[in-house]
Amino acid sequence: MILGYARVSTEKREQATSVKAQLEQLEAAGCERIIKERRSAYKAARRPGWETCKAMIAEGMVSKFVVVSLSRASRRQETAQMSELCNLHGVEFVALTGGCVDVSTPEGLLNVGIQDTINRFDSKLKSVRIKQGLTARRRAGATAAGNCPFGWRYDGNKPAPDPKQWKLAKELWADLEANEFRPMPVLKTGRYPFKLTGLCNWMRNPILHGVLAYSDVTCEPLVTHDQWLRCQKLLDSRRINNARSPKRIHLLTQAVTCKECGRFLHVKGSGGHKAQRGTFRLKCMHAPCVYFGKGISCQKVRDQVIALLVASVDDMAARVESSKPEQQLLTPEQIAAKRDLDQCLELQQRGIAIDQKSISELRSKLAVAADLPGPDWGYWAYFIRKHNLLERVDDVELRTICTELIKQIFYVGSSAQVKIILQD
Repeated sequence: MILGYARVSTEKREQATSVKAQLEQLEAAGCERIIKERRSAYKAARRPGWETCKAMIAEGMVSKFVVVSLSRASRRQETAQMSELCNLHGVEFVALTGGCVDVSTPEGLLNVGIQDTINRFDSKLKSVRIKQGLTARRRAGATAAGNCPFGWRYDGNKPAPDPKQWKLAKELWADLEANEFRPMPVLKTGRYPFKLTGLCNWMRNPILHGVLAYSDVTCEPLVTHDQWLRCQKLLDSRRINNARSPKRIHLLTQAVTCKECGRFLHVKGSGGHKAQRGTFRLKCMHAPCVYFGKGISCQKVRDQVIALLVASVDDMAARVESSKPEQQLLTPEQIAAKRDLDQCLELQQRGIAIDQKSISELRSKLAVAADLPGPDWGYWAYFIRKHNLLERVDDVELRTICTELIKQIFYVGSSAQVKIILQD
């Protein structure tokens, strides 16, 4: 079999013409199968398409291996290894442009060595020039390069709201918030130009609340800082508890944590007996946990939550009224992130090259480390004190109240009660 390999560096639409041209040349060369991929041959540690070609050659499935040019094969001086692999298995290695690539011959060894060095030098030079250009833009006051996140556009100085996308971006956030930042129900509507990974990255981007990850310059926010922080806390809680976004939202979905294994309890419907249908239980489904298979009725947890809120509201409201506002103290995570960021910025001012990605990560970490303000117990006290109000609200409304007022619910192995910690 004659195997062809076509490659471009990125997913940009502009490179579709290059892919098409390579495919036409490889087909004209008689290739019976062509493996194509969009991946950098200089930055990428591993290229699945390239590795597939090597595996097929090693298994004896290929009689001839064809590339358009050595720059499409590798930019990290891997071509000589491929040529040796082809010679070992009796496979003819051909580059349609650029001359002989058979390293078993003196002229082929020289040609491959020269072209590989030139290709690697070219990639290295482009990388250095791009970094120099970005640094020069930042010194000139520009704060963005490339594409801005969905909802913004570059106005020549910094990201600004895109009139064509801003309204849709606000609708996207509202849909995510209504679905407790579960991406799949929102993506299934087909209204938004996102895939799963892109939408998850968009929710994490600090530009949503007006902070640029790569600069101290601010831009117009899409949401408030508190809204963005709530989103990050919810996404982080799922990651810490090794949980995926739930398919359905019940009153206590991802709200009760097993005290033993630290994972969320699963909401399970009770079937079987006719009298029990439509009721739900919480169960620990982590097999190594000592509480595996054990649980508690959702109704019991609901009753206990309501009873605790009613019993504690007067005391919590009194604390709020008597407490004096104190200067907010930084958390250890904030202190460490701020110290590292200040050191990096100081070194950068001295002319020492610092990876901009590292600075961006520190800025993001500092933003996420901030604490949300506590709930307004004085506001909620009126509603909780009102006779039997909490007992009458539906699960959707009660879940909103619990999210605001309850910090954590722990399952402690009892089928009768849980441990509940209120927000300060």
